[in-house]
Amino acid sequence: MQLELFPGMISKNKLPTNLTSNHYPIHRWFNFIAGFSPEFVKSCIRGADLGKADVLIDPFAGLSTTLVQANFQGIRSVGFEPHPFFFDISQAKINPPSNLLPVNQIESKISQVSPYVGEFTSIWSESATRFLTKLIPEQELRLLAQALLIEEQIAPLMRQLYRLIVSRVLELTSKSQTDGIYKAPTTSKRAVAYHKALKMTCAELRNDIYTIGDLAKKATLHNTSSENMSSLERESCSLCVTSPPYLNNFDFAEMTRMELYFWKYAGSWREITENVRRKLIVNTTTAPTDLKKDQDRFKETISRQMKSALDPLVKALQVQRKTHAGKKDYYLLIYPYFSQMQSVFMELRRVLKAGSPFHLIVADSALYGVHIETQELLARLMQETGFDVLEIEQLRKRGDRWILKKRAGSKKGLGEYHILSKRM
Repeated sequence: MQLELFPGMISKNKLPTNLTSNHYPIHRWFNFIAGFSPEFVKSCIRGADLGKADVLIDPFAGLSTTLVQANFQGIRSVGFEPHPFFFDISQAKINPPSNLLPVNQIESKISQVSPYVGEFTSIWSESATRFLTKLIPEQELRLLAQALLIEEQIAPLMRQLYRLIVSRVLELTSKSQTDGIYKAPTTSKRAVAYHKALKMTCAELRNDIYTIGDLAKKATLHNTSSENMSSLERESCSLCVTSPPYLNNFDFAEMTRMELYFWKYAGSWREITENVRRKLIVNTTTAPTDLKKDQDRFKETISRQMKSALDPLVKALQVQRKTHAGKKDYYLLIYPYFSQMQSVFMELRRVLKAGSPFHLIVADSALYGVHIETQELLARLMQETGFDVLEIEQLRKRGDRWILKKRAGSKKGLGEYHILSKRM
């Protein structure tokens, strides 16, 4: 029986946001500032009229809103997510326990830990220790450190759920809030004590598990980039719902720096770049330098028509860079971003069946005041790679936080767009 989670539809301007995710079971287990709403996924699934044999794909799964919602609606799904922390947390969300026992066992285990008494640098690198001690009160961090150290005592099938629960406690005990786009030690929020945070987290999980019962688990997630989806057969999917990284919006490695350090995915800024950023689409100036500078390789993959659209943008950004104090190399992002997105579209063309709907949410951007109409450029790439673009609809205007004195904006204003196409 299909579980009805959303009795009504939300306003159009909320569809490309995560504002409603915290209202719903499992979706709220771990949420993130970037991402679209469960209602958007539900609407796309309903419109596609999928059957039991059909598969929904999300090539930029993130924290798996698409895959979680597909589970709720009894639809098979597959996703790709190269970010290691997102992948681990997503595995816990798409494979929730069918009873309360795992949560009870984890809570019992974590609640009984004694504070770690050694030097933090015996667990984490000096860089990670400096960062974590700025974010987490010492007593809470010592309890969390011990929880980290006993993870190996947890049964392998429960470790991703364990990591999700501890990560929620980590966030709640942090005294620093997410400042716009990343966790900033210089900002502050009200921290929750370790044991209270654990109790709150486990109570929410238990409530959701009790509510949903033994949910069908029909999602598969791959910890790789969707630039190569060779694990999927040709024409094996019937619907795509996704949102790629926006050009110069979120650095998904920086945004998860606290978790990357805590769980030791990386121990330094350099390791974050090598272990995480290198696996992601080039979309910010913090991407690996060698990838950004490999312009010729990326340009070779782009058609003459696309080059004619991108070249003026690159040249305009080169000119603007000379007059701005920051001298950010935005001009080096254009070809890598659109080349890699083209690779994803080509793979989607291969794995989607003819006539399959393709829903994509993306935003435009203004780099040094140079307006990049990403939605129009990606729509052109879709057409070149075998998709019929049916509609480009603006869902909302982006907020005032993107219009800062230190950041040159677009005279036109920025927005988020829904591109609807179908595989020809």
